[in-house]
Amino acid sequence: MGLNNLPDVLTTKQLAEFLQISDQTVIRAIKSEKLEAFKVGKDWRIEKESVLKWIETTKK
Repeated sequence: MGLNNLPDVLTTKQLAEFLQISDQTVIRAIKSEKLEAFKVGKDWRIEKESVLKWIETTKK
């Protein structure tokens, strides 16, 4: 599955599975403000554009 196949809005679990990392790593990135996200109730949601920006900044 490539980046283009990702849904426009992801859960932390979906992103973690895609990147093959733990969902806690995703949550830490959100809480440290390295990854933009928003809450829906108690759960985080991440827009695909934010994922692309985060990947670009972590590659440097």
